[in-house]
Amino acid sequence: KAVVSTQSTGGKIRVYYSTTTSSEKIRHNCRFLQNLLERKKVHLREDFEPWIPIDIGMDREERNRIFEKAGVRKTPMLFIDDQYVGDYDDVVELDEIGELDRLLSYCSLKYRNLKTIEEARKADELYRMQAGQIDNQ
Repeated sequence: KAVVSTQSTGGKIRVYYSTTTSSEKIRHNCRFLQNLLERKKVHLREDFEPWIPIDIGMDREERNRIFEKAGVRKTPMLFIDDQYVGDYDDVVELDEIGELDRLLSYCSLKYRNLKTIEEARKADELYRMQAGQIDNQ
């Protein structure tokens, strides 16, 4: 499962990708993730590191550490504050439900201790219910 924790350990936004894949789907996912992040102007932020190739110029130990931290070997991979957020499909899903912007902006404290997308959804539903109740009073 994708991690949605934003505990600060480095304050960086990193995307790891494969430069040697023969998979059209992975190449497609890289292009579309890049477009998504560019629409959000992530590439202009000081805390964004340029895309990091996971297969060229990276030693095996470092690559395996990243895969282990992510819990998957599927690229591209988005990390925020050294925490795995997800692969392309996870990031698109987070964007569709409005959670990606919260993660990127570091402004939503309710996500700080959550570990999965499912927990984040439940917290978001609770937040929306409470906001609706407050608005109705």
